[in-house]
Amino acid sequence: RSRNVFLALWIAATAIKCALAARLPLFVDEAFYWQEGRHLAAAYSDLPGLTAWLARIGVETGGHHAWALRWPFLLIGALLPWCVGRIAAREFGAERGWQAASLTVLLPLSGTLGVLALPDAPMALATVICLGAGARLLRGVDAATALRLALGLGLGALSHYRFAAVIGVGALALLSLPEGRRALRDARVWVALTIGALAWWPLLAWNV
Repeated sequence: RSRNVFLALWIAATAIKCALAARLPLFVDEAFYWQEGRHLAAAYSDLPGLTAWLARIGVETGGHHAWALRWPFLLIGALLPWCVGRIAAREFGAERGWQAASLTVLLPLSGTLGVLALPDAPMALATVICLGAGARLLRGVDAATALRLALGLGLGALSHYRFAAVIGVGALALLSLPEGRRALRDARVWVALTIGALAWWPLLAWNV
């Protein structure tokens, strides 16, 4: 039953978001990212490169109109509830997983992600990937989990400098728990953290 509720909510929300993305005029920040995407770089004055790269993918595959610009962000926004649900199901069971996925669709901030071509969508996905990896690390470190952590940290660093707040909160959470401190003693975790730190280099190099 919870699965059916989620699927109904997700299909309805995705359809509404696609319709809005096709009809809404271009927001000023989106126009800026579209222009940045015409001149690809590792980083820009205001943010890392990922948003501009996604904008470029959108217009290259769908043409120069608002919906094409936004479709990569719509896809990321549509994936987010599934990612949250998978993490919740792993930690608390399938029923709670579908419920968490439904709540992700219903929350205004997460439920509307992707309607506009903004860095919030990839940054939210990076946050969820790091959350899932962090929760898994509390039970034990393995190579696959460390790789997911590196992926999330790298994706976040390439999304927006505001992701630094997510890193700070995650570090505090790990340091406050015995399981987290134990995980931080594993070399594989430090390899993941190093990869995540290196992903900030393009933005730092641009601003130095």
